Amino acid sequence: MQYTQAHIEMAKKFLANKNVGFDYDADDKRISISIDVDNNRIWTDGTSIWNTKVVKGVKVEGIYLNADYYDYDDEDAYWSGGLAGSIAYDGSGVDGTWYDGADVENNVLINKIKDEQDSDGMIYTDDGFINNSIKYMVEQCDFDNALIDYLSFDYSEQGMQDDGYVNLDVELDGDFWIAVKEDMDAEQSKLQAKALA
Repeated sequence: MQYTQAHIEMAKKFLANKNVGFDYDADDKRISISIDVDNNRIWTDGTSIWNTKVVKGVKVEGIYLNADYYDYDDEDAYWSGGLAGSIAYDGSGVDGTWYDGADVENNVLINKIKDEQDSDGMIYTDDGFINNSIKYMVEQCDFDNALIDYLSFDYSEQGMQDDGYVNLDVELDGDFWIAVKEDMDAEQSKLQAKALA
């Protein structure tokens, strides 16, 4: 995807935010972006098909977005974040946060189903939770919506969801984020050289 210097500058601001961590493992060809939410609440909007229409502020620890580079051959090389992201949250129900509660007994499905009489159900498929997670990144982490083509996420399959853990599919343009980090590192090196001169 074609990007501009304006995109690079927006992305540098995001990566420089105190709540954002970035790591690129060149050996494993893996990019990891972490967002520290510090138990702030990210709200659901009650649209999940797996709960009783619960609208609640979920205490979130962090958002973790990863992608791996696959280069079986030059023509089909790509960055994949399928099943590679997560949002870690407090499912204890303490202080009015989300309550994971008990699983349905004798559930015939492999996927976890929650007892809605005993819990808030599953966050999975709640549109507000994903939208408000991105909103948190915009408001607290200097993420610009113009970067959504280079970093976005949504729920992965139901069977990957777990207590205290929302699993995500991540769309991440690794080449773009590596270029951004290299630009930041080059700027830092220049500043250090200037300080020593």
